[in-house]
Amino acid sequence: MSVRFHLIVLSALVMSVGLAGCDSGPSAPVGQAGPAQPARTAAAASAPSREFAAVAELRNIHFDLDQAKIRSSDARLLQDNARWLKSRRDMTILIGGHADERGSDDYNLKLGERRANAVRSYLIAQGVEADRVTTATYGERNPVCPEHTEACWTKNRRAEFQVKTR
Repeated sequence: MSVRFHLIVLSALVMSVGLAGCDSGPSAPVGQAGPAQPARTAAAASAPSREFAAVAELRNIHFDLDQAKIRSSDARLLQDNARWLKSRRDMTILIGGHADERGSDDYNLKLGERRANAVRSYLIAQGVEADRVTTATYGERNPVCPEHTEACWTKNRRAEFQVKTR
């Protein structure tokens, strides 16, 4: 019985150590502006009317390397986005800030945050109500182009827009 007892304890110990070391998977994006709520920090496709989703009417914008300043070439797109959002007061918006793969994870998360906040400020200045606009940073986590080229990095430095019905 003593040997059996020791085997059971040893097995339980090995299993608990093994489970404690398991990775829980990728972390959620860091949410901004407002209380942290799951629906405000990540998009899901299960219930389109209750979750954030991309719409064709809202165009993404792009940023220069290591910058969070709105480019003049993208100001028109943001004005169009603001106009559409003002006509759809039943919608809330999630702005996701992204970076290319260059730089540390921490730096890219902060850069994505600055980009999302710059877009948020621009939309609010255009008349979109602040309580309808939420931001999240994804850093380099969700590239639209996986190649390691300047052409891809340019595409990955962006702010994406998703909406949901209030």
